[in-house]
Amino acid sequence: MFTPLPPSQWNEQTAAHLLNRAGFGGTPEEIETLQRKGLGPAVRDLVDPGPEAGNVPPPEWARPKNIRDLRMSARTAPDPSQKKEKMQELRMMEGQQILDLRRWWLERMRQGPAPFLEKMTLFWHGHFATSIQKVKDAYWMWLQNDTLRRNAFGHFADLTKKMSRDPAMMIYLDLQQSRQEHPNENWARELMELFTVGIGHYSEPDIREAARAFTGYRLDLTSQQFRFAPYQQDRGNKTFMGRAGTLTGDDIIDTLVKQPACARFIGQKLLRFFVEDEPAPQLVETMANCLRTHNLEIRPVLRELFTSAEFYSERVRHAQIKSPIQFVVQSAKILQAPLPEPVIMQNAMRQMGQVLFAPPNVKGWDGGRSWITTSTLLFRYNFANYLLNGDAMLPGSAAARGPGSAGGIMAALAQRDPADITRLAPVELREKPRQLVDFLAARLF
Repeated sequence: MFTPLPPSQWNEQTAAHLLNRAGFGGTPEEIETLQRKGLGPAVRDLVDPGPEAGNVPPPEWARPKNIRDLRMSARTAPDPSQKKEKMQELRMMEGQQILDLRRWWLERMRQGPAPFLEKMTLFWHGHFATSIQKVKDAYWMWLQNDTLRRNAFGHFADLTKKMSRDPAMMIYLDLQQSRQEHPNENWARELMELFTVGIGHYSEPDIREAARAFTGYRLDLTSQQFRFAPYQQDRGNKTFMGRAGTLTGDDIIDTLVKQPACARFIGQKLLRFFVEDEPAPQLVETMANCLRTHNLEIRPVLRELFTSAEFYSERVRHAQIKSPIQFVVQSAKILQAPLPEPVIMQNAMRQMGQVLFAPPNVKGWDGGRSWITTSTLLFRYNFANYLLNGDAMLPGSAAARGPGSAGGIMAALAQRDPADITRLAPVELREKPRQLVDFLAARLF
């Protein structure tokens, strides 16, 4: 199992590291508060935020009826011009709602009461990747986000079953189209390849048999919720990974999570997200054993990981390339600057390569070094400058000279008030350069 971190090594640096990885960073005051709690209580407060932490009020528009009625009125418009007008109104509403959903979630990350819960929701969002570009309904994207948050620390099998019934996921992987006479294999294939055991641990017959088991899964467009259609289900005998019988979708998931490869697959993804891009095989096996010990319940596994010496090793600290979302939220937090307007944030996410609710494909984001290119790195510099100075470009940068460049795109956006510099560089330190540098280094690094 993991090696416990000695109490003597719990200090300001390790507390800051915990806030960075199990949240979105913290101010010096937040780091000091966490350090004073001690390692065990600090981890407990992050991993056990309380039963009410998942009860996040939705955006005002997030109701099933809202957009459904507008779609119906567009379909039944009496003439082509009215239909066109209704469709334009529908597209505008969809765009505004997904923009507001992105704002809503970023604000939760920036200043919500349970940062680790939001971080874990972000992890599952990348794992069970689903895109608004195909789903085309912000309400369903919010509903999935809410499901991920409410089940973020529970049993992996339970969350996977909920995802098999999630409207956004069903649309994204065509599960609602699967019929007894023609099972759709998209969900069954990705369930194994990307969500549970990984390539090399299933066969093509396994995919076909699993697809049969998931027939009958449907969406009720009136309530916009999952429904089961028993007469569309294939009730015949199936053989899946050595298990035979009239297997259901839940039976398939139960069989998958018991495979030795599942704990290794999920363990490695957790390690890549929270610890390091290329975890050693021994560390992966330790994580897998921990997951098996806790029956793939996520909360106790993360509690052990975050109190381990492996998590705080010198090799791991200061060695993670931040995702764009981590970079944006943490920068705003440590600079104590508000997040920019939603349209600016959406454009910034797009330029840096990670737009919430729009992963590039069902695999999600690759992460690690893929976040960094010459253009995305330059845009990060410009965005940090924008947060601090309210100015879109670094003076004299190459980006400022190209209208299609990252700097040019930022320059086209509205200016904003600069950050309050007195918080970052106190007046009493401005004539003491060494102390000021130490103060800034502690805040920023």
